[in-house]
Amino acid sequence: MKKMVRIKRAKDEYVSPRIHEKTPQEMFKPRVASNCEVNRTHIFRVKRQTVAIVVVPGVMASRLSNLDDEPVWDPDTLKFMVKSYFLCVPEKRYNLLFKNGRKVMAQGDPKILKEYPKAEDRGWTGLAWDFFGKLLGGLHDWKTPLKVFLDLPVYAFGFDWVDSCRNSGKALQEFIMGIKADKVIIISHSMGGLVTRYALAGEGGEAVARKVLGVVHGAQPVHGAPDAYHRAIAGTGAEGLLGRVVSEVLGPSGPHMTAIMPHAPGVLQLLPNQFYRNNRGDQAWLHIQDLDDPEMFTSYPKNDPYEEIYAKSHHKDYWGLIHGEWFQPHAEDGETIEKALGQDNSAECQPETSESIACNLKKRLIHAKEVHSLIGPYSHPRTIQLFSNGEHTTITEVCWLARDITQHVLDAQIERYSREDKPQRYLKDLSCVPDFNRFGKYGEVRWRDADGALGNVVPGNALLFKLQKRIREQGLRLYLLRMTAAGEEVSGLTDDPLRHQGDGTVPLSSATAMDPEVDDWGKNLHLLPIWFGPNGECRLCTGQVNHEVHASFFVDKKGDALAAVKRVVHNLCIGWLKGEFT
Repeated sequence: MKKMVRIKRAKDEYVSPRIHEKTPQEMFKPRVASNCEVNRTHIFRVKRQTVAIVVVPGVMASRLSNLDDEPVWDPDTLKFMVKSYFLCVPEKRYNLLFKNGRKVMAQGDPKILKEYPKAEDRGWTGLAWDFFGKLLGGLHDWKTPLKVFLDLPVYAFGFDWVDSCRNSGKALQEFIMGIKADKVIIISHSMGGLVTRYALAGEGGEAVARKVLGVVHGAQPVHGAPDAYHRAIAGTGAEGLLGRVVSEVLGPSGPHMTAIMPHAPGVLQLLPNQFYRNNRGDQAWLHIQDLDDPEMFTSYPKNDPYEEIYAKSHHKDYWGLIHGEWFQPHAEDGETIEKALGQDNSAECQPETSESIACNLKKRLIHAKEVHSLIGPYSHPRTIQLFSNGEHTTITEVCWLARDITQHVLDAQIERYSREDKPQRYLKDLSCVPDFNRFGKYGEVRWRDADGALGNVVPGNALLFKLQKRIREQGLRLYLLRMTAAGEEVSGLTDDPLRHQGDGTVPLSSATAMDPEVDDWGKNLHLLPIWFGPNGECRLCTGQVNHEVHASFFVDKKGDALAAVKRVVHNLCIGWLKGEFT
């Protein structure tokens, strides 16, 4: 039987309302007033608390200027990007990013600042709006009951993506500790996940981790991506006219990418690390076809990719990462590179003192391995990893294919059509030789001696009659060595559809490589996303939210990524208000 409640009459004696000062956590307790006071007016004043949301972007998504406040990388300004990078030579690309230092841009679009007056103070101007405007604005404008109890300011942490994740992680530590908030929730994308994990796992990270309520990683290359190796040699892949325009800006060829990569610790840290496994769970992801037996392949890494792949010189091991002839601001020959690679880690190989680009590159590779050794197994106690998959062919493994083209050269019909009646048919004119090494495609032709050793690269403008003469006189052979393009299958090796799954940049295996803890979620386990992988594994705290290409993860048309982030933020805040999270 319900308890009868006396209704207050007009002539009843006035009883002043009772005012309650409550924290948001106290408001979530089951009882806030005793039964004997049900007829009294109660006013609850909530002592509002703050949970700040910090967005950490990926590589190339932070707007950078030089130390004179002149833009050097600004994806939001199409005119600048086209003028500065479209069809530019590698030397200009190097000078833009390295000649006069770098810092995150502070100037923003007046239209955005007018709509969001606090955007500049909260770091929004440092991020490319085209890629993060939907996320930043969506979280800022979010109509949620949580805001009755909490302030949810949205911050953005732009960083120098050229620099090491270690330095960027330390800067993120200072940024988070400088925010006046009771708790912080971090939303990262791509490389931002590596920066975030270093901020929480590196030196000084314990205090930061205690302030962090939870972390959402989106499209994170947890253990790197083979696409970084592929781009370093073949440039950015492109589909259609628009794709080629984008590729020209990002870096259409190996020389353009190598102008930056050896000097960029952060970019080197995106290479597949010592923990990387392909979508089949295998450690080896680079396959080299045998020159004599096309059915045989030697696969790497067997143990350490930094020693077995990245610290290999192209002039000696053609599949090696280091192309000294592409270095900027000056090229380095094979002898200089081999000497640098053979040195130990003494002071003469320090980047601050050495003039050898190869020596500095080796040092940065060692540093990359150390960074991944530290953050490799780490995830915040309340971590959610989100990813995209399904509609974009992804480079998860790379094959180098070898083909003897000696007979093709000998069979070529030499054309004579110049005024001087000289042979004018070049090696590049043969149909079996790639017509260009750009837009994600790369191939080269090398001599092979009688003893089986490979020699120098033969340029595409080599005259065929001279090549024929040398073949006949010296008994040499010519081999075409070609790297597979995105989506290209090699029978019996990479012809399984699973091998190509990912978001177009990050393989499925790397985007889902973390195994987040679940203990700190307490009674909220039923709220966590669950993902069942292609190999039968079940992974908590992991979920696919869309099918977007990597760069567009947070600007998907349906807004699924934003909706997923809001759900996680809501659950984290509710759990904290109930006292279930600390």
